[in-house]
Amino acid sequence: MSSPVVAAAIPSVSTLKSAAQTSTAGFDNANLVFNVDLFLVAFVALFFLLSLPRAVVRYTHSSEWFDGQLLRYVTLSKSRRSHRPETLPAPLTAAHTHTSRTPTPTSTDWLNDSEKYMDNGGYTSASHAVLNRSGSGSSQAHLLRNYSSSSGRARRAHLNLQSHMPNWTTMLPQLSWITRISLRPGLTIGGASILIAYFAVMLYAGLYMSNPFTQPLRTGYVAISQIPVVILLATKVNVLGMLLGAAYTRLNYLHRFAGRLLVLAVNIHAIGYFYSWSLAGTFTTQMAKPMHVYGFVALLAADALILFSTDFMRRQYYGTFIVMHVIGVVTFLVTVFMHSTDSAPYILFALAAYMFDRLMRLVKTRYTVARLCALSELNMTRVEVQGINAGWRAGQHVRLRILSRGLGLFGWMECHPFTIASVSKSHNGEGLILMCKKTGMWTSRLYDLARRAEYSEANGYSQEVKVLVEGPYGGPGHTLYSSFSGALLVAGGSGITFALGVLQDLLQKDLEGRSRLKCIELVWSVQDPSAVLPLLPLFSALLAQSSSRPYYTTVNISVSYTRCFSNPPEHVSKTLSRLPPGLTVTPGRPKLQSTLASVVDRACALFHRGRENVGAPAGVLVTVCGPQGLAEDVRKAVRRIEPERRKRAGGVELHDE
Repeated sequence: MSSPVVAAAIPSVSTLKSAAQTSTAGFDNANLVFNVDLFLVAFVALFFLLSLPRAVVRYTHSSEWFDGQLLRYVTLSKSRRSHRPETLPAPLTAAHTHTSRTPTPTSTDWLNDSEKYMDNGGYTSASHAVLNRSGSGSSQAHLLRNYSSSSGRARRAHLNLQSHMPNWTTMLPQLSWITRISLRPGLTIGGASILIAYFAVMLYAGLYMSNPFTQPLRTGYVAISQIPVVILLATKVNVLGMLLGAAYTRLNYLHRFAGRLLVLAVNIHAIGYFYSWSLAGTFTTQMAKPMHVYGFVALLAADALILFSTDFMRRQYYGTFIVMHVIGVVTFLVTVFMHSTDSAPYILFALAAYMFDRLMRLVKTRYTVARLCALSELNMTRVEVQGINAGWRAGQHVRLRILSRGLGLFGWMECHPFTIASVSKSHNGEGLILMCKKTGMWTSRLYDLARRAEYSEANGYSQEVKVLVEGPYGGPGHTLYSSFSGALLVAGGSGITFALGVLQDLLQKDLEGRSRLKCIELVWSVQDPSAVLPLLPLFSALLAQSSSRPYYTTVNISVSYTRCFSNPPEHVSKTLSRLPPGLTVTPGRPKLQSTLASVVDRACALFHRGRENVGAPAGVLVTVCGPQGLAEDVRKAVRRIEPERRKRAGGVELHDE
């Protein structure tokens, strides 16, 4: 039997209820959290208004209403004529250019053997020596060639050049540099600032005129009010991302943070009641009530979601993570509704967003056939889908599902994202191409399946497999890559798929008269120089295209390798000694700072000749796709560009994939 002193110290349930009613008299918890959600909507609307000018400019081009939305197959004419006028400025002579290019193949078949290509009329070591001796002269020749193009372009009003709208962040370059500083992989100062602001708003909603231990009802309302936020941020066809021009992958960190705050609110809500019931001695009685049983199950489901959503679980047991995520979310939503009917509007809104996402993903899915090929030098599998040749933008990705027993009993259930490495409506008839790096169990089985298919083809078996391709997703958002004056594309390892997709798209837009770009620099950082061999035919063809008469954009490709050999393989040394002009392969890390400065200067120089001002540069685009260390090096290079040089170029914008 408890003493009178202890009994007096323990408040009764009626005392707790009386305190709660007194402190919140006339206060509506539901109305508070609803207003908090409206404040979050207003916060999103601010960013939408900031991105609206660029969105308007983007959609003034009719092609942007369809490209990047739905994958499809279109019939292309056998000879797609260039939209460039036939009357072009006369090319400069060899005496002015200081270097010459020998004929190159026009095929972009990535699978041509590099040695066979070199033995059948590739570039000679003499031409490579000329390139090394007169690199500066070559760059000057490119500037002169592009100057004549840019000055003539002003007289060709009928060309459909894409309009350039600078990003709002270029108005505050210092602030933009600070917000892009990385705190940890995947989180910058800008992203952390948004998380802190969101956390502050949730603290206000949970603590304003409320004590979480004596009034746990408030945190329950906070939790249910964030259900639509978490679900909306988790969708692939993301309405929020469409408004802001941001891919769902860029909003994923917000989804994870909002989900953790929701689970935290659920736990505080439950602990508050557990505390009250324990003080009153009614814990067992209260837990026997059906509504509290449903609430306890919802608590377990929420905690299970956190447990199975850690970085370790996502990396090592992705399949388990997905299954538990689906089971946990369904269980949580059903039991929360049974626990409190006040959650119905929020749950219905979340379900509507989810159903819209699933419907659109079904619309964006294509069932077709793909051809597999293993690239041993790159440790990748090349997947070509001939049944899809249009509908995506440069830099976008798709989710691939292979319907083959060669991936194991449950391999067909897994769906993985891969960046598209080809250009939409390609002139050479290529379909959608994916480069799948062998990193995990599924991609390793895919690579083995491709190798087995190659061996079996000699015996009459096909290399083709049935696939489901879903997408496209991601990409540049409202940014028009071809509206800039210069571009630096930086890739590390398998990130070359993103860079090549962007480069080919820019060259095709240049051929069609839809690009303002004058110079493109592709920088690829790899470990082993032999990685260049399978892509050498493609590099050669791209360089040859950029130097031909219909094109105005000049292209340079630099490959840096970090693993040096005292005695490299003979076929590697032989190939690297006969590289085409415009392609360099050097040991060490890429010199990003000097390369970016060169691109900025070349983009600016093309608009001036002596005292004659031909026009104003439309900015320089910098993209990076690769390891976090490389991405941080690119951010530092962008931050270190001198303000005067940046202003003269019309700004430098960074897009990190």
